[in-house]
Amino acid sequence: MINIQQIIEYLSEHISDPVPEFVMQKEINKEPVESPRYLNAYNQMKNSKWYHELAVEQWDDGSWGRFHTQDSKAVNKQKFVTTEAALRRARELSLSKDDPIIAKCIKLMERYVRCEETWTDNIEKHKDGGRSHLHSRPFLTAANINLFDPDNSVVKPMRDVFVNTLKIALSKGYFEEEAWEQENRSYRGPCLDGWNAYPLMILQNANCMEDTLQRQYLDYIWHRKGGVYYLPNFPPADKKNVEDKNFYSWLSLLESLSGFSLFSEFMYDDVLPHLLNEINHIIFDDVILTPMYNVRYSENWRDKGTLKKDLILRIARIVVKC
Repeated sequence: MINIQQIIEYLSEHISDPVPEFVMQKEINKEPVESPRYLNAYNQMKNSKWYHELAVEQWDDGSWGRFHTQDSKAVNKQKFVTTEAALRRARELSLSKDDPIIAKCIKLMERYVRCEETWTDNIEKHKDGGRSHLHSRPFLTAANINLFDPDNSVVKPMRDVFVNTLKIALSKGYFEEEAWEQENRSYRGPCLDGWNAYPLMILQNANCMEDTLQRQYLDYIWHRKGGVYYLPNFPPADKKNVEDKNFYSWLSLLESLSGFSLFSEFMYDDVLPHLLNEINHIIFDDVILTPMYNVRYSENWRDKGTLKKDLILRIARIVVKC
């Protein structure tokens, strides 16, 4: 079976486009940010089609319009239908908090968390006339900031609410969904389900809980039959093959967990060997890939060979965290 070093050698030999080259130098080779190789790759990436696509649609306030909910009646249609959609694409491009696009958006999101401004999204009424939706907005926003800037001062108070709610839900050694929900109903919690994407977003990349608590929570998410809300409806433990239509969705699940310090513990014995085997399969076998579901790094992404390289790079970004 192929190993990580062989994957790196393969990517180094075959990658040439600016975005995959930048991702390669930053995440796979882990080049220091002050190194000439990193700076050159970053500057080339900023001249790419995909970076320009993000930059040209960013509004003057730092957003891309609505934050969370798409405006289906908008006259001027944008590629990035919400600010969150643009931020997801920015993470695919491996942009950091210091990039001008992200820095500008973070300043706006900080004001959202401090309630100095609010989203332009319509209030979702739910069962309480919109109270829980308004209550959850700072938490949703802080979760997005955390993926770029986990040390940001506005994030910690929001994260602490998630951690405290998690302690209550796991007080018996297993995750009690009703206990989590009770905190939400009393507005002591974040008014977000414990099994959706946002707790995962805000609880990773930070030393905010003991390993026992993190392990119990990840075990719950790893095996939850209904999957993760806002993400696929099957558990991360349910491995998919590259020919499976759900393979890309499964990668999204793994990506959503990859910032946890115990991620490798859940990956090592079963999923990691499976991913390495799938990379081997992609490289050496005649695998048919679906362009619309893969992350686009290379600009000529419809080409079969390019699709393979982009998919291998996407998997490698997960593998190197194991």
